[in-house]
Amino acid sequence: MNSKGIPSMKRSLLPLVMLMLAMQGCMNQNIIEENDPAQIDEGNVKEQIEIWHTYSDEETRIFEKEVIPLFEEEFPDIDVKPVRQPHNEQLMSALISRASVNRTPDIIRMDITWLPKFADLKLLYPVSEFEDFDEVKERFYRPPLESNRYGEDYYGLPLNTNTKAAIFNKDTVEDLGLDQLPHTMDELLDVVEENQLTIGINDVSPWNSLPYFYGLGGKLLSPQYTQAAGYLDSKESIAAVERLVQLYENGNFPAEILKGYPQTWEKIRTGGYFMIDEGPWFYSVHSLLDIEVLKRQTVSAPFPSNEVYTSVLGGENAVITKGSQHREASWTFIKWLTTETPQKLLLTAGVLPTNTEVEMSSIVEQYPYYESYIESIDKTFLRPPVPQWNEINSIYTEYFRLMFSGELSAEEGLKKAAEEIDELLIHREDEEE
Repeated sequence: MNSKGIPSMKRSLLPLVMLMLAMQGCMNQNIIEENDPAQIDEGNVKEQIEIWHTYSDEETRIFEKEVIPLFEEEFPDIDVKPVRQPHNEQLMSALISRASVNRTPDIIRMDITWLPKFADLKLLYPVSEFEDFDEVKERFYRPPLESNRYGEDYYGLPLNTNTKAAIFNKDTVEDLGLDQLPHTMDELLDVVEENQLTIGINDVSPWNSLPYFYGLGGKLLSPQYTQAAGYLDSKESIAAVERLVQLYENGNFPAEILKGYPQTWEKIRTGGYFMIDEGPWFYSVHSLLDIEVLKRQTVSAPFPSNEVYTSVLGGENAVITKGSQHREASWTFIKWLTTETPQKLLLTAGVLPTNTEVEMSSIVEQYPYYESYIESIDKTFLRPPVPQWNEINSIYTEYFRLMFSGELSAEEGLKKAAEEIDELLIHREDEEE
């Protein structure tokens, strides 16, 4: 031990230790000490939100490569993580399961028919609680906005919308010498029956048959969506189904609607069908060259109806999950998604805007096949926004198959369907009580 009390071995190590400490300080000179707030750079702190979506390939490319970067440029403090998911019932089950352990994403792009179930299970945050909601909601077409309402609250914003237009074979229209396309259901069926033509529908599910059922005066549920008896089995509904079955038996609907895919897209182009009803994707999924061919082969118009409404409303809503820890950032993002610029970007992939402020004249000029859809948005009808919709959809489809096949009369089939649907609705009311 030397005169200063430091062992000679330790004294010999001091220069090496000092050198190592100095090197470590140089290597870590950008590390900020947590207990030194003066050095924290708030500008580098980002809040990350995660959105699950079901966009198609081209829609995903635009959403992830163009839309999100534009948002992050405008809101540099928010980082958006997109996760593409398949659109199927497994996704619904997975989301419900994850919600039970609080592992949902912050935002979900959700089919409009799913929202009532998720809201009923209390898995969504009511966006109508945000202070500026009343101001934001004024930008939307009414039917897409109302698809977000459950009870007294709104649980999302309408991100994109769609409906079905009537698409006619142009050669057949010209051969018949029609001065104008059928505007009402009566006009359509008169032309079809007089000339023994065929309307191509894919099947008898609500998405495909409700526009015809409603157009002929049929009813599904009460105005408050609480009861089927007295509506689905009413005289008007029975008459509507009998007319539809008669059309099917006469060959005015394809036999394949009960057996398999009736090739609607192919046969409307070749003249095998006089008319089909289809969404804007009938045109938008094709190449520009093929779209030009389609425009020479077909002509579209709003779906003919005897009612105020034309065809069924489709689309997706952007919702914020109840378990999100980033509600304000999520609200900022979904509000922005419904503004003009992102809505116009996604329109190029066939995603129709919900924002009434989006200039439609330029859109129709560039994409004339959208005109019939845009004209129809304000006249669409919602499928009943109830949590039991999936089950009601199955009951309706099954009994329509039985009635079309002749196994049940319209009166028998609708009465049984109404009874089964009411069991679902009444059971739900009992649970709530």
